[in-house]
Amino acid sequence: MGFISLIIILGTLIASVIAQQQCVPYTSNYTFTTGYPPIWVTPGAETFTTPEYQQLNKSFNWAMVPNIPPNKLVNGALDLSTYSASDPNCWWSFKNCVNPKAPGLNPDISFCPEPGSWGLTYDDGPNCSHTEFYDFLKGQNQRATMYFIGSNVADWTNEAKRAYADGHQICVHTWSHPYMTTLTNDQVLAELYYTRKAIKYVIGVTPRCWRPPFGDVDDRVRAIAQLLGMSTDIWNLDSNDWKMIPAGTSTPAQVDSIFEGFVQMGKNGTFATSGVITLQHELNNGTMSKAQQWYPQIKGAFKHLVPVASCMNITHPYAETDITYPSFSEIVGSGSTSGTGTNNPSSSGGSGPNSTHKSSSVSMTSCISLISMVAIMLIAQLSSTLF
Repeated sequence: MGFISLIIILGTLIASVIAQQQCVPYTSNYTFTTGYPPIWVTPGAETFTTPEYQQLNKSFNWAMVPNIPPNKLVNGALDLSTYSASDPNCWWSFKNCVNPKAPGLNPDISFCPEPGSWGLTYDDGPNCSHTEFYDFLKGQNQRATMYFIGSNVADWTNEAKRAYADGHQICVHTWSHPYMTTLTNDQVLAELYYTRKAIKYVIGVTPRCWRPPFGDVDDRVRAIAQLLGMSTDIWNLDSNDWKMIPAGTSTPAQVDSIFEGFVQMGKNGTFATSGVITLQHELNNGTMSKAQQWYPQIKGAFKHLVPVASCMNITHPYAETDITYPSFSEIVGSGSTSGTGTNNPSSSGGSGPNSTHKSSSVSMTSCISLISMVAIMLIAQLSSTLF
């Protein structure tokens, strides 16, 4: 067998192995066994009795939080039956209210003001089932806003670090993805605080933005988030990609029809005077593949695809004042929707006193394990091919 043929076989086998190994399990260099709620558990007494949380709670200006009772779930759904039709609490789940009625609260960020612009966002990350998704965005030189779940950050630290390194804006999407208006004040504060703490611990930045799961927010929850220094981000176009099978019951064709509607809106002038912020997800392979499928058509129908920070001209999306992000004119004028900006992330530990930063580098053990796995599979497959 000639040398060229051997190289072709090796290249094919390498590509095959890489395709099969979109996400290789690894051991994280970060620990969340102390100083955090249990992963994927809504914070409770075990969190509220810690010195860290008690100190946080006592430092909080609860007088600024409206006295609104938590909402209730009935058979897993929000109970809207007894709520006043006047929507006194600006409950988004009731009438999509984005302009708070309680004094002193900022409006939600729900659309991009720049005409024809598309605020590109993805919820529920980071996700290690489909690393091709981040490769795709990087290949398109495309930045987006990523709303990270704290428990996912704990599970997939390398992906969290990569998202920030690729220039994406990182925001909070709670610790365990609950209906936030159904929680107590303590639970709301903990869901937000410990997610932000985890992001600071792993990535080195403290987000000043969050998005409520299911959009479930009212003035009580907004006030707690605002006291933590975070804007409440919603959307005005929902792809409903999360409903697609296997996570939901919608067919891929049904989700395609929604994206097709978005494309038509971009082309027919629906957003000639202002732009959009979309709701998409890096929930699973299906949602991420669908995002890649429709990206070229969305890009062709809208003038600019940008992160929320850029479309809102928020040049300091993190509490760290030495980190800047491109404004709308900068990100558009550069001819690029990606890049690293002027970032100088802190290498210190988390935002809470109990954070312990073991290492900020990607696990060398993971790299060695991946190389070994690829080598073994290549040898096995090459042997069967040659002999």
